[in-house]
Amino acid sequence: MAFFKIDNVKIAGISACVPPKQVENIDSILIEDKKELEKYIEATGVKRRYIAEEGICSSDLCLEAAERLIEKLDWEKEEIECLIFVSQTPDYIFPATACVLQDRLKLSSNCMSFDITMSCPGWIYGLSAISAILSAGKIKKGLLLVGETSTKAKSPYDRVNLLAGDAGTATALEFNTSASPIIFDMHTDGSNFKSLIIPDGGYRNPVTKESFEYVMCKDDILRNRLQANMEGDSIFSFAVNTAPKEINALLSKLAVDKADVDYFLIHQANQMINKFIQKRLKVDDSKCIYNITDFGNTSSTSIPLMIISKLREKFNGKKIVCSAFGTGLAWGTMVMDTSTDGVFPELIRYAGDKTDN
Repeated sequence: MAFFKIDNVKIAGISACVPPKQVENIDSILIEDKKELEKYIEATGVKRRYIAEEGICSSDLCLEAAERLIEKLDWEKEEIECLIFVSQTPDYIFPATACVLQDRLKLSSNCMSFDITMSCPGWIYGLSAISAILSAGKIKKGLLLVGETSTKAKSPYDRVNLLAGDAGTATALEFNTSASPIIFDMHTDGSNFKSLIIPDGGYRNPVTKESFEYVMCKDDILRNRLQANMEGDSIFSFAVNTAPKEINALLSKLAVDKADVDYFLIHQANQMINKFIQKRLKVDDSKCIYNITDFGNTSSTSIPLMIISKLREKFNGKKIVCSAFGTGLAWGTMVMDTSTDGVFPELIRYAGDKTDN
């Protein structure tokens, strides 16, 4: 296992921003039979979601979250010397969206900035990367911006649209020798990379006119090759078997009893998957937090968004286990004791201007 401990890094605060448009799944026409639609909503647990309309990007949502968090922390922007942006829906193929955000946030040119392409476990992967950088003590403050507008990557004929939501988050970290260690356990199985993929649009399979043609896929859904194609059964099996196994293994290695964990924050894939994981973990509802009803599956943003939407007044001074899994295939688990003075502003509803940059 890629198991490691990060010392001297404190999560100073987290903020989250969602798009202005909220949709109710019961109004969807993707499933015409209302009784079947109601059953789908009950099974997945997703009643409503926030959708980024044309002109609103992941970076826009992250920008507002970051500005609010910097303000609430009363940080000076010139003190921020590391910015990492995690997303599968960046502004451009290149340059890195982190570079664009460094300018939009008016951070110093002394701030190192780069992107990480990662889906659902992206917040944990990004947190491990920026924590490792700050732990040396040369850089004192950093921002991890994690955003996703994955609704833009779905076929309009795909009922998986009823699961997907959009959001942007900001996590502020600082070098602090008094901080409790953060423990990470990370994994990858690239042999199954095709189980969740957008086939065209990169340099392996460049865009052609055939990329836009809709074809009937194995699951009887019309998609083109610029839209997400998921092998549902494979992903379900991967999630419900991997997450509880890895959480249990990490807690055993650390000799941490589940009774001593305040909250288990599991990537909000869908209610069915998460309930399976919770059952296999054998933890009750008071410890296993859900926000999927009101936000859907927001990919890499789901854990920080969960913290803001459900735990913003309860997160300080707690022992937390986080676990996420997704495209790659990749997965990660982390254990941490939170500080007692973290800053967690209320959820932001995006109000910025749409951009045509």
